[in-house]
Amino acid sequence: GQSQDLIKEDFELKALNMMVGLSNVKQNIITTFNRLKICVERRRLGLKVKGGECHHMLFTGNPGTGKTTVAKMMGRIYRSLGLLSKGDVVFVDRGKIVGSYIGDTERNMQRILQEARGNILFIDEAYALARKGMDNDFGREAIDTLVKLMEDNRDDLVVIVAGYTDEMHDFLTSNPGLISRFNKYIDFPDYTDDELM
Repeated sequence: GQSQDLIKEDFELKALNMMVGLSNVKQNIITTFNRLKICVERRRLGLKVKGGECHHMLFTGNPGTGKTTVAKMMGRIYRSLGLLSKGDVVFVDRGKIVGSYIGDTERNMQRILQEARGNILFIDEAYALARKGMDNDFGREAIDTLVKLMEDNRDDLVVIVAGYTDEMHDFLTSNPGLISRFNKYIDFPDYTDDELM
């Protein structure tokens, strides 16, 4: 029930706060959570919610900085707020998306979407879809398809793309529709020596 979901969301925020370091990430997630909670409550009361709801996120940073762990927490938080029906995370990368022949990539994306509906679709190293100098590569087709699917399924799908900071800029500029789809950027800094200890 609703009270159990509230307990779950509180547990996720406590688990987030217990993670080592990531102070800026934690603040970003808590701010996002509070904003979403207000939107959900306003909608429940029949009040207007400002702007269109877009929950897609972009995580930047090096491997091993907590992006996957935080994505899993976000899935459970979105579920507890009623913004996702399931709240699991479906992990994909270029190898699972891009096909070898014309039409393969779109079919792969449709299949991935079926699995991801109600969940978070986490695309790791998303910049690999936008390789420079490979105009005939099917990665571009994957990005074009992704942009459309994100818009068509915004009511029960959250997409999180992740990768190195500089390379993700290439990804975002590879399609005019991408920048407007991601309204939340979170950078995951490297752990300090003290944090690693």
